[in-house]
Amino acid sequence: MAWQDRHYYRDHDSGSSSPLMWLLNGSVPLFTAFGIRVRAHATLLIFIAFILLFGFGQGTSLASRVQSSTILFGIVLLHEFGHCFAARSVGGTAEDVLLTPLGGLAYAMAPKRWWPQFVTIAGGPLVNVVICLICGIGLYFIWGFFPLGPWTFGSGFQKVNSAGWMQVASYLYWCYTISYALLCFNMLPVWPLDGGQMLQAVLWKFVGYYKSMLWTVTIGIGGASLMILAGIASFGTIFGGLLLVLIAISCLMNCINMRRLLLAEGPWAFQEEDSVDYAASLAPDKPRRRGWLVKRRMKKMRKMARADEVERAEVDRILAKVSTGGMQSLSWTERRVLRKATEHQRQRDAEVRSR
Repeated sequence: MAWQDRHYYRDHDSGSSSPLMWLLNGSVPLFTAFGIRVRAHATLLIFIAFILLFGFGQGTSLASRVQSSTILFGIVLLHEFGHCFAARSVGGTAEDVLLTPLGGLAYAMAPKRWWPQFVTIAGGPLVNVVICLICGIGLYFIWGFFPLGPWTFGSGFQKVNSAGWMQVASYLYWCYTISYALLCFNMLPVWPLDGGQMLQAVLWKFVGYYKSMLWTVTIGIGGASLMILAGIASFGTIFGGLLLVLIAISCLMNCINMRRLLLAEGPWAFQEEDSVDYAASLAPDKPRRRGWLVKRRMKKMRKMARADEVERAEVDRILAKVSTGGMQSLSWTERRVLRKATEHQRQRDAEVRSR
């Protein structure tokens, strides 16, 4: 299935004359770097204004609010650039980044195989790891200790509060803290967080795309539910509990919708993502691996044959429905099944004519 057909893809440049619709779907262009256009979602402007007015909690100064919000979205932007550069390194494309109140979204399109997808996803957390290492080494030379985890944040926070605007340690501390927190949060095995997507990519190698997606979103439903409970339990801090609940609800709805789509369309609709990488056949096989490759290809052929049988049965059912109720009786999913079946048949006919 092409990425343009995904239910979560829309033309993100589409405009609207309604101010409310612009607030919900609009964006503001910021700049372009390395061929990647960076935009800010309209709600992000309100979110930043809210931070500057009320802060992350009680007792924070305006200087701390400006510093923390700038570093937060700067690190998020670097994280998204990591996804973009990783996608390009495996032969994919990346031309757009959107910053939102709930994080960032990199429109990175990698080849539809498990390893390029894994590399693209891992590029973001890898940036956070590099930031933590650089800032941690800097803090070691300034403070005399390396912050190995959140248990060292308390002593650092007292030093940062008295550091002022121009202290190097202040910026190193905030960069380390925010990058560490984003890294830990993103590695949760909840779709569509990076941890959930990396889990799906690894499972893809062993059980195929369809099962890996189904298992991952099922795990994500449970993980997102636990995140909602954790957010409710930490409602004492407005940006701790409330923001966590909003992100968890977004992840939960994404997992539920994706699971419904997977169950409605069935395995055969996603066989393009599970197809063989025929480019590998250009290189000669090693004698000791030839038997394994033959078995793998035979398994793929049997799997495609079963998918064709399922497709034919589904098309027969839909055509029977059309004969009784007409085309208007079909749902969007059933219309899409017919369209994809027609495309598959055209490809088969073209292959037969070319022989």
